[in-house]
Amino acid sequence: MEPFPLFIVGSPRSGTTFLCSVLNVHPLIQLTNECRVFALLKDTLDVGSRRPDLLSVACRDRFNHFSRRTLGAWVERFYREELGLTAPIWGDKHPSYADPSVLSGRTGSIERLPRSGSCLRLIRELLPRARFIHIHRDPRHVANSLLHKHWAGSMEDGVRVWGQYVAEIVEFFDEVPSQQALTLGYRTVIEDPHATAASIGQFLGLADASPISDFLIAQRHAPTPFSDPVTDIADLYVIPRASTVDARLLALAGSTAAYLGYAAA
Repeated sequence: MEPFPLFIVGSPRSGTTFLCSVLNVHPLIQLTNECRVFALLKDTLDVGSRRPDLLSVACRDRFNHFSRRTLGAWVERFYREELGLTAPIWGDKHPSYADPSVLSGRTGSIERLPRSGSCLRLIRELLPRARFIHIHRDPRHVANSLLHKHWAGSMEDGVRVWGQYVAEIVEFFDEVPSQQALTLGYRTVIEDPHATAASIGQFLGLADASPISDFLIAQRHAPTPFSDPVTDIADLYVIPRASTVDARLLALAGSTAAYLGYAAA
């Protein structure tokens, strides 16, 4: 198999960590969990390189051109040599790679945050062979989970957080060739292990995707606990409170929710 990088993206509380664990059971796949190296590189290229106290104006453009031309190989060496990823399919997952405010952080309502753009286009620029899997979850359920974790101040803010991440992912996926981008529904991953494994296997070119389906089936009987604040797989089976199925919240999620197939109950 020809090696290539793979990145898992999605809004927080959408199953990105679980999907990463699912993929890592396959012997041909190794993904790290939230290394965040691309957020650092984006900060260096977009912010640090513009500081005259760090880099002279005369060198700025040349530094950026050189970095964008060479950092892809540097990134792969870091993952391979320092992080020890030896499988042909290697990569990472972290929701912030698809966060439009990745350089600004989150300190309150997202309406007060500057939108600096995610790392997705930088990843593709540095690693043009990279593939991406987007796992998405009902925005009302995400909002409920964000509120429960105190990562959002209200259900409405939680839905807006979902929209900020997911709308940019959908826009980015429109730019990426279909063979490099796969979208998976959170519930489908849980409820239909065989279809999920077949879809992932075809997308990644796996001759045998049974380790993925076997793991998903086993998880239904004995869920793997993850450390707080990462989602425990058991959370996938919790019936949301009535407020999380409010059609008004779904309307707030806008056309992106409809595009992904979410409809009012």
